[in-house]
Amino acid sequence: MKYASLSCLLSVFLLMASCSKQPLATSGQQVYDVKRFGAVGDSVTVNTAAIQRAIDACFQNGGGTVLVADGVFSSGALFLKENVHLQVEKGAKLRGVAGLENYPELENTRIAGIEMKWPSAFINAIDTKNVKIFGEGTIDGSGYYWWEHYWTKRDSLSKTELRGIIDWHVPRPRLVLFHNVSESELQSINLINAGFWTVQICYSNAIKITDVNIFNPVLEKGKRAASTDGIDVDSSQDVFIRNCSVSVDDDCIAVKSGRGSDGLRVNIPSENVLIENCFFGTGHGGVSIGTETAGGVKNVLVRNCKSDGNVAPIKFKPRPGRGGVIENITHEGWEIKNAGTVIDYALIDITAEDYIDEWQNIRVPFEKANPVYRNITIRNVNATGSGKAISFLGWPLVHAENVILENIKIQAEKGARFQYIDNLLLKNVKIETPGTPIEFLEIANMTRL
Repeated sequence: MKYASLSCLLSVFLLMASCSKQPLATSGQQVYDVKRFGAVGDSVTVNTAAIQRAIDACFQNGGGTVLVADGVFSSGALFLKENVHLQVEKGAKLRGVAGLENYPELENTRIAGIEMKWPSAFINAIDTKNVKIFGEGTIDGSGYYWWEHYWTKRDSLSKTELRGIIDWHVPRPRLVLFHNVSESELQSINLINAGFWTVQICYSNAIKITDVNIFNPVLEKGKRAASTDGIDVDSSQDVFIRNCSVSVDDDCIAVKSGRGSDGLRVNIPSENVLIENCFFGTGHGGVSIGTETAGGVKNVLVRNCKSDGNVAPIKFKPRPGRGGVIENITHEGWEIKNAGTVIDYALIDITAEDYIDEWQNIRVPFEKANPVYRNITIRNVNATGSGKAISFLGWPLVHAENVILENIKIQAEKGARFQYIDNLLLKNVKIETPGTPIEFLEIANMTRL
């Protein structure tokens, strides 16, 4: 099949891109210990002003390292600036405090694919470059201040509101926000208890996330996290994610680019994303493409990853009304245990009618509203103990296009099902299941080797 070489070209392109990236520019050697600016690490004192003074002084003197060490430092929203590197030392904690008054409202920040007013994140980098967060310590968003309210609100609205807009009814802070940021990095840091999304990379480029551990609890009684995606790559380019461990209640990593009319207005894709050597624990998805895709998603390579206990480690989330073209997506080298569904692609029911935005009530023409997924390659996957092997279901009006599965071995309670795909290639795909291994419905141009 002519498109079979796309994944090879993508692999070469992304490898060259990642290798050619230079390390972040080294900022000044001066260290700004937050304690010298009045911060107290007793977990009780609110240190927002003191820590921000350290950040501002570091920036005004040309850059350096702002140091958080020896204690638990409570704070409201902090705003990093150019050439400021925030170091949270091993054993130290930077902890968010309760109360939305501690998180100033941002104008035109993007939440679930729509630009709107929303509380700032705990740690913010906005319109800047050469920012780094590192240090082997912990940044704790104290998300439990907001989680219970979210679940209560969700239960009360579930019968009257669409599921996709309930998030917008409960304003709460993200943990780390990079908005319009370049040449910046998160490295060797522990991120826990996000009030909302953990790390959002939005309208940004040349971002590295390496050796980061993200944990938001799912099973602890009274501490059920709420919509705490691990890493959201949102209309951003040249993003490199390596050696990260993510366990959350929602998607571990999601690649997205806006929804509906607002996403089409902004029209910025996510592209050139490399995710490798990562581990995914609990979560609705390991690496999810979507649901917000209006600006398009292209050139994504996921390789040499592992998961255990994830609902859908390899996940595609096409949704009606979200728009965009999603293409050149490659997964290779997965080891998967105890998944709900190993490979999941499920397009929700659509009609040929124009789409009405859930939030803005704006009509979007059908041909622009519904996403097109094409040129998807998945190879070298080994999975055991799964509930379902593969659910790859397009829809009569919006088919998936050009799909390759190669060297796939899955042991699962239920087999694989493929539906509404144009150009499907299966090579050395083995499904071990008590029932029917593979079903095909409405497939145009299929090759099986």
